[in-house]
Amino acid sequence: MSPGARRVAVLCAVALGAAWLLAGCDALGKVGAATHNPPASQFTVSGRVTTVDVNGGGGSVDVTATARSNVSVSQQASYSGTAPTATHTLSGTTLTLSYRCPTELACSVSYVVQVPRGVAVTVSTAAGAVTLTSITGAVSARADAGLITGVDLGSPTASFTSNAGGVVAGFSAAPRSVTASTNVGPITLTVPGTATYLVHTHTLLGTSSVTVPVSGTAAHSISASSDVGSISINPG
Repeated sequence: MSPGARRVAVLCAVALGAAWLLAGCDALGKVGAATHNPPASQFTVSGRVTTVDVNGGGGSVDVTATARSNVSVSQQASYSGTAPTATHTLSGTTLTLSYRCPTELACSVSYVVQVPRGVAVTVSTAAGAVTLTSITGAVSARADAGLITGVDLGSPTASFTSNAGGVVAGFSAAPRSVTASTNVGPITLTVPGTATYLVHTHTLLGTSSVTVPVSGTAAHSISASSDVGSISINPG
């Protein structure tokens, strides 16, 4: 087998493994949904917050920026035996949300967070979808297995990483810098066509389509890389 064919075979195996992982995570989520799902708990943080850091696990994370003046959090636990322990800490102006699970078949916490405009947002999940809406501060999202979605983003800088899933992000204002990468999954970025971009794309098994205005000296940069998956960068 040639080196090129061997690489394709390895990438296809990775893709199949990722599909199995996502199917397994979905199955566990359904098992958890059939066990314990108490009502979501809610709280607000009255202190000044400039950064929200969500350390998720197996649940989804949804963060939306609004005109509100404080941070509101709704957290929904799902578990098969013992409830997870969810914590939130405010250190300086950084709010961190996280949880710990006992060893059991299914255990997760899903978050719905509302933040003031301008707050920076960082999210990480092991297996769960991430949705970011109307964020205007810097944004960073990482999902080991899950889709990352950005809607109406005004962030000056954005970083998205999904090992097995994909990235779909739309910007209402031209970002200064965007990086998006996946091991397995497509990347679709939509940015204002009124700006010019310095664009770099890389994919081993997939196609790349760039239809935004490009320039080697542009002040706005986009970098997108997918091992297995297509890349599309479009004006919107």
